[in-house]
Amino acid sequence: MKLENVQLNLDTELVFNVGYPMGKTNAPRCYNKLFEVLNMNAIMLPVEIQKGKLPEFLDACRLLGVHYLCPTMPHKADFIPLLDDVDPVSRLFRSVNAIRIDENGSHGVGMDGKGAVRAMEKGGARFDGITAMMYGAGSISGVIGYELSQKNVKKLYIANRSVDKANDIAAILRDNTPMEVEVISTEAAALDKAAEECELLANVTPLGMCGFPAKHDYLGFIDRMPKSATVFDCIINPPKTETILAAEKNGLNTVPGMQMLVSQMDVIFDFMFGIQLKEDHKEACLDELCHFLGVAR
Repeated sequence: MKLENVQLNLDTELVFNVGYPMGKTNAPRCYNKLFEVLNMNAIMLPVEIQKGKLPEFLDACRLLGVHYLCPTMPHKADFIPLLDDVDPVSRLFRSVNAIRIDENGSHGVGMDGKGAVRAMEKGGARFDGITAMMYGAGSISGVIGYELSQKNVKKLYIANRSVDKANDIAAILRDNTPMEVEVISTEAAALDKAAEECELLANVTPLGMCGFPAKHDYLGFIDRMPKSATVFDCIINPPKTETILAAEKNGLNTVPGMQMLVSQMDVIFDFMFGIQLKEDHKEACLDELCHFLGVAR
C-alpha cells in the first residue's frame, strides 16, 4: 500500500484498532487498503490500551477529535457501559467491534456475528436445519451463535473448557432464539460424540493463533464429522490454522478467518462512514491480506 490517499492534515481521520495486547493484528491491513481504494483521507493505527483505562482513552479520543474505533480483545465487552447507545444484539451478548463518535454521542455495534456467518455462507456452508458446534465461549461466540440461529440452525453445541461461561451464553441464546443449545466440555469423549452429528464447526477461540501461547489439546473429533461438513476458524494469522489443517486432512470444506474479516467490512463501513462497499473493494482487501501473509488466494 502506498497510502497516497492520506493527506496528513487536520482533516485526516484517525481510526484506532484498540486492544491489549495487540500482537499481530491484521485489521489495519484491511481498513487501510479500503481507505486507499476509496481515496479516503483516513488511516487506521493499532493502539494498546490496558484494561481499566478505556474511560481515559475515550476522553482522549473526544479531545483529539477521533471519531472511529474498532475494539478487539479484550475490550469488546468493556466498551459497552461507556457508550451512549449499542444495538440490542451486541448489548445482549456484550460484544462491539465498531464505534462511531459524533455530535449525537458514541455508538457501538458488533459485526463479528454477521461477518462470520456471511463468510461461512459464501464459503459453501449449509445452515438450514443442521446441527453445528461452536468451539469456545468468548466475546464473539454469542453474536455468532445468534446469527446461526437466524439462518435456521436447529441445534448448537457449545464446547468450552469453562462450562459455566458456556452456560451463560447458552442461556441467552435459549431465551432469545428458537435454537436448541447444549453445552459440552472439551474432553475428547464429549467432542467425539457431538462431532458425529455436526455439519458445521466454528472455532471462535484464539487457540492456534500466531503469537498466542496455547493450542488445541485435541482435534481428533474433526475426524468424526460428516464428509459434507464445513469447518470455519475465526483466526486470520496463520491463514491455515491447526483446525483448518485438520479439516483439510479429512477432505472437509473449510473457511479461513480472513473471510470473516472481509465479510463484515460492508456493514462496518456503512455504519461508520456511510459508504457502500462493492464486491471489488472487498476483493482488494483479500488480495492485500493474502499478499501480506504470503499465501495464495
